[in-house]
Amino acid sequence: MIPAFLTRPAWHRCGAVAGIAAAALLAACASPGASKQFDVDAFLRASDTALPEVLANPDFLSATQASANDCAVLLQSVGSGVLEGLPPTGGGNGPAWLLHPAGAPAKVWLVVSKTGGERTCHGPLPADAMKALVERAST
Repeated sequence: MIPAFLTRPAWHRCGAVAGIAAAALLAACASPGASKQFDVDAFLRASDTALPEVLANPDFLSATQASANDCAVLLQSVGSGVLEGLPPTGGGNGPAWLLHPAGAPAKVWLVVSKTGGERTCHGPLPADAMKALVERAST
């Protein structure tokens, strides 16, 4: 007997695998103690934090960075979510985006473009705090 999963079209199976991979990545990075040296939540929610500072702060970026492999999986998975372009910061940084993962409305991933086209993924981050930063940067 063939398992029901294998009787579905290949594109449907890949979507399911991508969704499972994205969920596993979110769970792995959300583990307690992932960033003991840097208080990510306090930094993002501080009234004086601005989006350009978030994109350029090496402590924040280091504390939240996913592995290159996990980032590639997240960005290449068809069903992983929706990318939202962020306003230009004028700080010499490349473009940046927020990835809103499917099935996790309270979390987002920050995708930062570095010199040479490399992209790094940072998160998961609280969606409400990132939304407030984006709104402040847009005004």
